[in-house]
Amino acid sequence: MWPYSQTYNFVKTIDPKTGELIGRRDPQVGQEILICPWILGSRSWNHGAYSPATGLWYNNVMEACNTVKTAKQDPTKLGLTELYYGVESVQMVAPPDQPASGRFEARDPETGKVKWSVPYSVPGLGCVLATGGGLVFNGDVFGTLNAYDADTGKVLWNFNMGSGVRGGIISYAVNGKQYIVVASGMYSHAVDFMPPVFPKIRDANGGSALIAFTLE
Repeated sequence: MWPYSQTYNFVKTIDPKTGELIGRRDPQVGQEILICPWILGSRSWNHGAYSPATGLWYNNVMEACNTVKTAKQDPTKLGLTELYYGVESVQMVAPPDQPASGRFEARDPETGKVKWSVPYSVPGLGCVLATGGGLVFNGDVFGTLNAYDADTGKVLWNFNMGSGVRGGIISYAVNGKQYIVVASGMYSHAVDFMPPVFPKIRDANGGSALIAFTLE
């Protein structure tokens, strides 16, 4: 077991054999503390991709924190769409002594060793696709779909879809021709949380589309 976040502080460490949280910082009612990573974690909900060909795991990563002041909250008094946090306040902030950041990286899933890493001005929020042909597809919040070399992280091709990638990327074949299909379209609770530490997210376009590409 190895840490994915570079700035975590919610525990001192994690037992590599049992997964036990050691030195966990439990919030106390009425006290404000800094917790890293923030409410979206280090990678949000969207899946990464593993390639049996390279033995690498490809993922979007984010480094951000939040200050939290806990309080008792009555869930029976919340509206149907309100979030239940058990807090009086939560504020998104950058990690101590460094700006909030995002990256797309390839790691050895067993050791955690980074093979390559590409910085993102705003963390990617979409899913990742690794292909048997040595490509890794990943889209950013501004609508650019990139095809990376799975071994080196070099961008081999890109296309601007007009709206950010928040969903999945899939590949399939029909009559011997391979297709790559991408769901584009932004906005969600995750996007709502990001402006205080990633202000450029405000430049991301809305709208949605399903775009297919063929491989020649």
